[in-house]
Amino acid sequence: MADDLAAKSSKLNIEEDENTVIDLGSDDNRILDAKTSLMLVGKIVSERTVNLEALRRTMNQIWALNRSMIVRSIGVNLFVFQFFHWKDKEKILAGRPWCFDEKLLLLEEVRGNEQPSQVVIVSSPFWVWIYNLPFNYRSKTEVSAIAGSLGLVLNIDLDDLGLEKFCRVKVLLNVYKPLRRKQKIRRKDGKVSSIEYKYERLPNFCFRCGVMGHSDKDCHDATYDEDDQELGWGTWLKASPLKGRLRNKEEVVAITTRRKALFVIKEARGDDGLQ
Repeated sequence: MADDLAAKSSKLNIEEDENTVIDLGSDDNRILDAKTSLMLVGKIVSERTVNLEALRRTMNQIWALNRSMIVRSIGVNLFVFQFFHWKDKEKILAGRPWCFDEKLLLLEEVRGNEQPSQVVIVSSPFWVWIYNLPFNYRSKTEVSAIAGSLGLVLNIDLDDLGLEKFCRVKVLLNVYKPLRRKQKIRRKDGKVSSIEYKYERLPNFCFRCGVMGHSDKDCHDATYDEDDQELGWGTWLKASPLKGRLRNKEEVVAITTRRKALFVIKEARGDDGLQ
């Protein structure tokens, strides 16, 4: 009986101790804050475990940092990167998306109050090409409305004259959702048209379900005989590297900077033209 009471008493004591709150909110440590501000949390989108040393070695070569970098594992395919100069950190964030061994590396800033077990990263910026968009539906507002259906619009890289085969938009995509292949739009005349998407620097993704991080052979959604089912996604979703785009931009700038009126149409012959 005495032993039972002692055990119960001990249990109550430990629960009281564990529920005691230690206040850490009054400490102002600028060195820790500075260190945290130069951290990034990264996640490899893959069902297979990544080797930490291989990741460190490869990313050091790819990133070509001005200063050194330290990386530590904080979970399965979850890492924290410590940089030592703000320019290195901003260079990495601006250059997303990054890949390691053809697997997508998600990167986000550390907010400081996060516990490692609470870190959730699901999105990455991608440059998306919008194909087959009618020539008279290429304003910034219209392109932003279309791209906004994919995710948060971060940047719009429109050619000033709207003559390219596609419109280029940077969007924050949820990488655990299937890649959007096409989209229907309603034109001002009431007719419905279909546009298509392509993506720059796509990592490995499943040709069966359209989700990044695994191949069609490892797809969990494959509940049928793959030989009897046509794959719905493919390499045609990958956008080729841009060629000649800078030259085209320079050509437009050279024309627009030396003319007061860019477009002079017949109906506006008596006016100054259209800017």
